[in-house]
Amino acid sequence: MKTWKLFEKEILIVVLFLFLATVTLVEAAEPLGLYIQEYYKTNGRLPLPPSWVKVGTTFVYRMQVGVGTKGESGFTTQGYVIRMVIGIDKTSNYVAVCEWKIMSDLRGNIDYTSQIISEQFVELTSLEKFLADLSQTAPYGVQIQGGYLPDGGFYFAYASGDYQGFTRYNYKFNKEGILVSSGFLEQSGSSSSVGQMELVFVKDVDLKFGGLSENLIKANPSYQYVVIEQMTGATMLYGQMSVVYSKTISEGFYSFMVNNLTNLGSSQKQILGTNVLGPSYINPDLLKGEIVNIPEVGFRWVVEGQGQFGGIQTGIYIGGVKVAIYEYSANGLLLQHVSKTHTGYLQAVISR
Repeated sequence: MKTWKLFEKEILIVVLFLFLATVTLVEAAEPLGLYIQEYYKTNGRLPLPPSWVKVGTTFVYRMQVGVGTKGESGFTTQGYVIRMVIGIDKTSNYVAVCEWKIMSDLRGNIDYTSQIISEQFVELTSLEKFLADLSQTAPYGVQIQGGYLPDGGFYFAYASGDYQGFTRYNYKFNKEGILVSSGFLEQSGSSSSVGQMELVFVKDVDLKFGGLSENLIKANPSYQYVVIEQMTGATMLYGQMSVVYSKTISEGFYSFMVNNLTNLGSSQKQILGTNVLGPSYINPDLLKGEIVNIPEVGFRWVVEGQGQFGGIQTGIYIGGVKVAIYEYSANGLLLQHVSKTHTGYLQAVISR
């Protein structure tokens, strides 16, 4: 799962306008994901996070991405990836984080996305064994490197290629198993893409909240949404998404089914929510003044007053520029979401 790669060939934005998370623990499309999956199969849980990680712990990464085609001009974007812990399952060690990505190019165009994912910690001894086993079974054309660093951390790189192209991943973890950097290089024909993500700092955000009402968790709302191209006003995508409560997985963790129908097709996905955030709600105790403030990178999520649909409007800002609006009812149900995309904006409105 290329969790930090900015420009996907698929239209992912239709499932990112809500805070979503797949219950499937990982998709093994890259080596880090494969390690996490194999670790879970063997141990029945995910690698244990450091003891100091708690709800509100926030990891801030700086990211750069470049895409180009031989003989043509390419483009680059840069920005931040912010991952705030919103739940820790004590049985599986699943650490749910709300991830915000805010990227801008040289022209000042801004891309904003948000999702709930699992923070991927590693256990260094098991990672060492995994790489050793993988190097023995890797097919022809695959190169694997890895080992301990002088500071007690660990790095590994995975590369594969054939006549059609070349792909390389690299990762570096500190001695506590926290991802401190990752890189990606892909070449296919005359096109290439490259990216790098570096941990800048970790801080604790004070989140004061209580439990959630059963009515909010089981609200089962539906949303109409549209993606608009800014220059022409053309509709790029439209559809309807319903969020249906499935079950309570553990204390503070809930499972939902999201059904998505667009002008391009339909899909269904199982997702997670916690006592802090979910696919269609926020804990109402957080709808007071400033929700999240990370002044080091100019990131703020603040309550702004009454919204268009009579609810509580909140805005997300980066460097003083508003990149998203989330409007909630007084009890925390999402009523409306508007956010910037690279070429326009997305708007979603509750329909029932």
